[in-house]
Amino acid sequence: MNLLTDPIFRVQAAGGNDATTLPGLLALLGQDRVESLPGLQRHQEDAFHMFLCYLAGAALVGTGADDPRQTADFWRAALRTLAGRGNDSAWSLLVADPTQPGFMQPPLASPEEFEREFKTERQTPDAIDVLLTAKNHDIKATKSLSPNPDEWAYALVSLQTMSGYILKHQGIARMNSGLGSRACVSVVYGETLGHRWERDTRKLLALRPDLLRAPWPYRADGLVLTWLHAWNRKTSLDLDQLDPFFIEVSRGVRLVWQEGRIVARTATEQAPRINAKAHHGVLGDPWIPINRNDPKKGESALTVGASGFTPELLRNLLFEDGFELAPMQRPDQGRDHQPVQFTASVLVRGQGTTDGFRTAHIPIPAPAARRVFQQGPERERLARLSKTALTDAAELQNRALKPAVLSLLQAGSDRIDFEKREITAWWQQSARRYANAWGAVFFAWLWEAGESDSDAEVLRNWHLRLKDCAWNALLEGITSYPGREGRRYRARIRSETIFQRNLLKLFPELKELPHDPDPAAAVSARHHGGCAGPNLSL
Repeated sequence: MNLLTDPIFRVQAAGGNDATTLPGLLALLGQDRVESLPGLQRHQEDAFHMFLCYLAGAALVGTGADDPRQTADFWRAALRTLAGRGNDSAWSLLVADPTQPGFMQPPLASPEEFEREFKTERQTPDAIDVLLTAKNHDIKATKSLSPNPDEWAYALVSLQTMSGYILKHQGIARMNSGLGSRACVSVVYGETLGHRWERDTRKLLALRPDLLRAPWPYRADGLVLTWLHAWNRKTSLDLDQLDPFFIEVSRGVRLVWQEGRIVARTATEQAPRINAKAHHGVLGDPWIPINRNDPKKGESALTVGASGFTPELLRNLLFEDGFELAPMQRPDQGRDHQPVQFTASVLVRGQGTTDGFRTAHIPIPAPAARRVFQQGPERERLARLSKTALTDAAELQNRALKPAVLSLLQAGSDRIDFEKREITAWWQQSARRYANAWGAVFFAWLWEAGESDSDAEVLRNWHLRLKDCAWNALLEGITSYPGREGRRYRARIRSETIFQRNLLKLFPELKELPHDPDPAAAVSARHHGGCAGPNLSL
């Protein structure tokens, strides 16, 4: 199963479905003919995209070319040159001799080492993938009982370039720490896979000269394919041995043919493949923003928490508040006035768990793009207004919505117990409803704000939206939360009163509140339109 010569990648392309080789896939991307890759799962897409960009960039540098739009024959020759070997074992999924490299599979010193240490068997690609599915809820483990070869290739790329530390298995260099995660943050001008790949590959080539200068330690003749050299999983490569476009591997894994099917055999690692712990993920990866205010490390690669891409984090990434922008999220030269989509994805990792694959997609219309990406007073104004809006959203939650919901749950008691643990879960439901509702309209409001000259009017409009989102969250609780039947009416009236009184204390410019005597009707209206907004996945 040679990726350079065997058509293992299933492709849905303009003109029909087909299967192609790795060079053929790169050629189709350059022709912008790839509509989808049927074997590629959503959480693997960005890992494979970044892999293809680094691979194409390194291959182009090796040939002296700079145009990603090349033929399959060009790519085949360039990838062979990149591997620098007399055979194609480095591009083969299955290599019988464990002392030879396989695709994303470092060689070993001897066959005896393989038999002695590679004892754990994985029967399916998803069993070696980066996802940890111990609870078996969102994505079922080992579900791919008759996998196609391309599924093994995608799983290897995902495992080797996105993994963190877990149970004696080492993580990648391009993340903050072994418990961190590798994010992919960029702006996208076109929806197609080929357009994005060509744009990012060209941008990668433009960044290369900077990565070959201090303080970066890389070498122009450094190693690109880190699975070429033997690895005993006890020693590490130093960064000054590597090319800026190095493609890393982090795990000991070999694919073998066993009883008529592919099986993965794995071993543990005592040391990471790349010695980069001191850099905290700051390795020049152009898709990763840099946290400039890490309290322990000074600077570190972005790590996304369990709450995912919150509006606050996205706002800070857009306006460089505490972060250095990833080069891929900067607009292309001469295009900062064009409509664009800000995208971000990450597989959030915890202590031996995955806490969800999180994505964000924020459309930025042309006028807003100019204001956001061009330095000047308009950008500074949007940054200031957005920060105020986030503060106001939190204030409304904590000072109006929370006491109202807690009063409701405590049957309209005259004294609200803010520490009562039995009602915490119910309150958190209301908080999530409110946060999801205002988060969905936050950026649409912000782009509209740039069209107005009045800060007071802009913030009043924001307060009205917050009020609607919070009010709907309260009404959801009124209609669905448990309560004492004899005090239900009192609880409802008191919670509504608390909400309205505290709301007007916070935002006195709001003269009136909509008050629907039928909470169920208001909740129904919300489900059919209400507080909604642009396509933003949090």
